[in-house]
Amino acid sequence: MTDPLLIVAALNGLRSRAECPKVPLTADELAAEARRAAEAGAGIVHVHARKPDGGP
Repeated sequence: MTDPLLIVAALNGLRSRAECPKVPLTADELAAEARRAAEAGAGIVHVHARKPDGGP
């Protein structure tokens, strides 16, 4: 019997575009990355909500 496995995808953390140019920040970007993570096997997607200006 194998142990259960749960994959968690943390999509953006507190990184800015200056620190990580490809970090998903907008709702559309986060949705696209969440879909990709789920298709790759993630069971949970963790995101940090942002203000409209992109700040935490």
